[in-house]
Amino acid sequence: MHGSPAEVGSVWVVRQPCEFRAFVGRLLGLPRLPHTLNRVYVERGPAARQRRRVQKRIVAATLALLSVMLGVPAWLLFPPQGTLGASDAVMVIAGYSDGRHQLGAQLIEEGISQSYVVSNPLGTKDKVGSAHCRGADRPENALDTWCLRPEPVTTTGEALTMGRLAEAQGWTTATVVTNRTHARRVSTMFEQCTNLDATVIYRDYIQKKIVKDQVLHEIGGFIKFWLTNPC
Repeated sequence: MHGSPAEVGSVWVVRQPCEFRAFVGRLLGLPRLPHTLNRVYVERGPAARQRRRVQKRIVAATLALLSVMLGVPAWLLFPPQGTLGASDAVMVIAGYSDGRHQLGAQLIEEGISQSYVVSNPLGTKDKVGSAHCRGADRPENALDTWCLRPEPVTTTGEALTMGRLAEAQGWTTATVVTNRTHARRVSTMFEQCTNLDATVIYRDYIQKKIVKDQVLHEIGGFIKFWLTNPC
């Protein structure tokens, strides 16, 4: 080993160039590298090991935070689309007039079910929802239509109230219609709070102007659900 003596807590390691590398250098007419360019500085000692442990923890925490920040919105924005099939009822979750009511009515017209349930906590103040369950926009193929008043007026309340209606009507399956960012939470609520085999369908559409608020709202809704266990 060449070079000056190592300092306390560190060591200088000198690596001799291998014969093959030296041969290639001579073949190409390259100058031979001095030994000083092959030196590697390696920290040793308790303090150095502690610094490396802290650095690894910081990197791991940063990667975990980035995974959550990117993974959760992606998980909410790209939910699985349910597979359509015959069901005892089609239910439309209350919310924005984003085409969900029209999609629910379309499913009735296509013969998915003859029972149409519209979550309508605002009554006639919700003009679109009210028109679909008690007005001119009721689907023609619906034999029975319900304007559902959930208690409480939350997604969990919609699941609980729909569950009670299903028990009264003898339903075991339902197709539930909502928007894209809401689909994951609706699926969780119906799975946890009802005995229904619920298929969640959503419009494949994102409202870009409000998508950030929607994602934050869904995250808050999940946190509240798991903390309060309302079912």
